[in-house]
Amino acid sequence: MRNLLTMALTLLTAALLMGMGNLGGTKEGTIPKTDENIQAQLVDRSGVSNELTNFSMDGNVFLTGRLGEGQMSVFFRDLKEASFGPMSGSDAPADLLLKSGKHVHLKVNKSAIFYGDTGSGTYNISAGDVKRIVFHK
Repeated sequence: MRNLLTMALTLLTAALLMGMGNLGGTKEGTIPKTDENIQAQLVDRSGVSNELTNFSMDGNVFLTGRLGEGQMSVFFRDLKEASFGPMSGSDAPADLLLKSGKHVHLKVNKSAIFYGDTGSGTYNISAGDVKRIVFHK
């Protein structure tokens, strides 16, 4: 009886864990769907520039980073541009210029992913590889 119960629990656990293989992340070749169509020009650290639509950061329409010991999120619609400085550990320091003219300095996780559509294909890049983002509208 004990062996039967062990085998049943093992099979149930295996079935649940196998179903988790599709959790999280974005499928290859797709970009996350958002409520807003953000348009931006992104320049990577090698100087390559891309015009993107349906732009997002980890599927969100805001940029998130650390401000001191806290977290701060700034909506893309409030940003004019974001410039990323030299890498420092796991952080990409970001200087945000808001449409109001105010500057905000955040430390963005370098492994955060920006997504967008180039018009000829989907695009994604780690925050650590980004030099500058200019937001349109």
